[in-house]
This record gives sequence, C-alpha cells and structure tokens, in this order.
Amino acid sequence: MQIRSSRGVLGSLLLLAASCGGASKGGGTTEEITGSNQKNIPKVDPALCDTTGKQVQTFDLNQDNTPDVWKLYATVDENGTKIDVLTCKQVDYDHDGKKDYVATYNKTGDLVAEEFDFTFDGRFDAREHYDKKGGKIYMVERDLDHNKDPDTWEKYDSEGNLESVERDRNGDGKPDLWEQYQKGVLLAILYDDDFDRKVDRKESGRPTSGLPRPSPGAAPSSGSAGSQDTGTGAAGAGGQASGAAAVPPERPRGEGPVDETPVAPGQKEARPAAAPGAKPAKKGAK
Repeated sequence: MQIRSSRGVLGSLLLLAASCGGASKGGGTTEEITGSNQKNIPKVDPALCDTTGKQVQTFDLNQDNTPDVWKLYATVDENGTKIDVLTCKQVDYDHDGKKDYVATYNKTGDLVAEEFDFTFDGRFDAREHYDKKGGKIYMVERDLDHNKDPDTWEKYDSEGNLESVERDRNGDGKPDLWEQYQKGVLLAILYDDDFDRKVDRKESGRPTSGLPRPSPGAAPSSGSAGSQDTGTGAAGAGGQASGAAAVPPERPRGEGPVDETPVAPGQKEARPAAAPGAKPAKKGAK
C-alpha cells in the first residue's frame, strides 16, 4: 500500500501524551467551532474525517487498550494507480476519549486546516486554515470566550506576517474592533463602540520600538520625567533653556483618536459635507 501525506504526527506532543497515565474510558466527540461570518474562509469538508469508505489506522500510545490516535485514508486513482491518501488525523492527548487535535487534508494530501482544544474541555478553541499554494497559515479563527462561536479572526500575508485582526466584543458574531498591521507591526485600531457596524474612533498603533532612544550618557530633556531644573542656563524654575526650541511632548501610545477619518473594512469613505451656500465646483476648474 502506497501512502502519501504532507506532514507526520506531531512528534514531541505525542511523546508527551504517551507518557501520561490514568486514561479515562469515557467517550464522546469534541464540539466544533461553528460557522464564521468571514466570507473568505472556506468551509472544512466534514467528509474528510468521515470513516465511511476509508481505511482507519488507530494507535494506542499509552498502552491502555484504548486508541488515542486515528488516521483516515481515502483511496484515489492517480493515473491508473490506486493510492491511499491521508485525509484526517485525530489525536486524544489527555486520553479522556475526546479528540483534542484534528488535522484535515485534501485529496492530494496537502494540509487544509487544523483544530485545537487547548483547554481540554471538549470544545475546540482555534481553527487554522492553510494556503493550498504555499502551505502557510493565512487565517486563524479563535473562540476566546468558549461558546463554540469564533470571536477573533487573524489574517496573515503570503510571507506569514500578521496582516489584520478582527474581534467580536459583544458576542453578536460580527467584528466590532479591527486591528491593522503591516509586516506584523500594529498600525491602527478601529473601534465600533455602539456596535452598528460603523467605526466610531481610531487609534494609532505607534509601535514603541520605532521611537528614538537617547544615546548612552545623554542628559535628559527638560520635559522628561525625573529631570530637575538647577537654574543654570534656564529661564527660571521650569523654564525653557535659552535658545532652545520648544519640543512638544509625545502623545502616549493609543491615546485618543487620530486625525484620519476612520473607515471600517468594506465601508465607503464618507465625503466631507459642503459649507452652507457653497456652489459646486465646475468640471475642469483648478
């Protein structure tokens, strides 16, 4: 029998699971993350993990006479040759009879998605989607409040850098906070505070790593915390040094809205209203 798959078993985690004892004989299935509101996320085909018409291999890592790893293979015809392709892999790490990890593969053996139950409570907490071309993660759905519905969506670019994060804070299944990134660096955060699908305010990410740092041994600026006015070369207590230009203080990170007009993803930018009595501009006028 010829077998082809993209990845092997998660070695280190399986060795850890195999060393755990006291397995429970309980059964049951892990509750899946339900449908997403993101239109560009493909549905995971449940038939990939359906045992009907497939060969099933089981493994008992902790030797308690109860399977804790399942591999499902489908037979496909490739240029007249019958090939068994891995379509699903399931693992019960804590040996309680429920799957804590599920990986699904397409008909060519490429990884499509992975699901994780990080808390071992019988509910999947995250689902990772993989790009068919590059084999990299491009979307992650998370259920942070453990109610079976995704409330956080992470998008990644072709190089694997975080591109955006959308969050559902009120549990209505729709994002109301948008984080915008560039090469994994936070640029801005958009807020929908009244949950009407319109952005109410925008904050700048302004990464602290990009701020200038004082050189070693440099004296603190006149406005920095902990500096003292000795009166030497200054215009009095708390005064500005003679001949020095006033430097405006830095706005703390994430404080207050920025000047740009906030627009949510997919929302058209509103045009500024014309002043009362103003005449419309003529075409071709400069």
